[in-house]
Amino acid sequence: MFDIYALAASLIGGVMITLLANVASIKSRRVPKTLREVLSSLIGFVRAAFGGEQGNQQGNPLTRAQVTAAFPQGTWQRNAYEDYKAVLLDEELIFPCVYATKGFKSDDQLYLFIDSDDLSDPRHIRTLAKGLSTYLPQARQLGPNTSLVLLAKQNDNNSRTVEEYNTLFWELLNGLAKLDEKPWPSNIPRDIDTNRWCFCFGGEQFFTVIQTPAHQVRRTRYAPGLTMVFQPKWIFDILFSTDAKRAGALAKVRALLSKYDPIPVSPELKNYGEEGSRESKQYFLLDDNVPAPCPYDKLSDSEVIAA
Repeated sequence: MFDIYALAASLIGGVMITLLANVASIKSRRVPKTLREVLSSLIGFVRAAFGGEQGNQQGNPLTRAQVTAAFPQGTWQRNAYEDYKAVLLDEELIFPCVYATKGFKSDDQLYLFIDSDDLSDPRHIRTLAKGLSTYLPQARQLGPNTSLVLLAKQNDNNSRTVEEYNTLFWELLNGLAKLDEKPWPSNIPRDIDTNRWCFCFGGEQFFTVIQTPAHQVRRTRYAPGLTMVFQPKWIFDILFSTDAKRAGALAKVRALLSKYDPIPVSPELKNYGEEGSRESKQYFLLDDNVPAPCPYDKLSDSEVIAA
């Protein structure tokens, strides 16, 4: 005979999680951030009590408060998050992408977790596709330094090379293209080897970068656990609203890069659309200043739309 009290508790717990998550995900002047953090902590308690934590692994992007509420110290998810946080908040060795640091401090970012760094794993591709689809409708309300951050479980027995990670990275992007539910933007060419190509998903243009545990020389592209960041490109229209702002920001980033990396700044870091530029070569930088190969002439057509 089933326990009616346990059943009732589970149902109530599920309703509470749904209601609280909806409120805690709101980011507007009407809901103070401290209130959202309290609600997110309460969500963590409810999930622990009613066994709802598994939902965080199904492609649902989380805020900072939701990450710390859902994953206690010592869990691999929390370790990955804390490693990422430590790099951005290091005041002695300043991370060159100052906008990533600003985005973290202002709580503009959302976080997604995968349990291995095999980016070709169909599970991970589906998780990221769902995460991007969930992230995009709320991205503009999150703030001008927003991005979706993908954090992978650290592989203690990692033997992958930088070149192998590059191949996996492109397999992930190609897998995402197959799952895209919206058409590729008509103003972006499908051919990757052009100065106007960029990665697109859900009808939006993205700039994406990856850090791997295999990088040893280019410190800006190293992380103990694989990390990827997806930035909607409309944020650059806000941050670089004038040529002067763009020039000043790029000069600052390049100056920080020269201090952070023991290798000269990559010659691939050029302005989008500039003659000779290839944004595809900026996403994944090798440990030396030669361009990383791209195994695709163009990404696959959407299998979802075709169906």
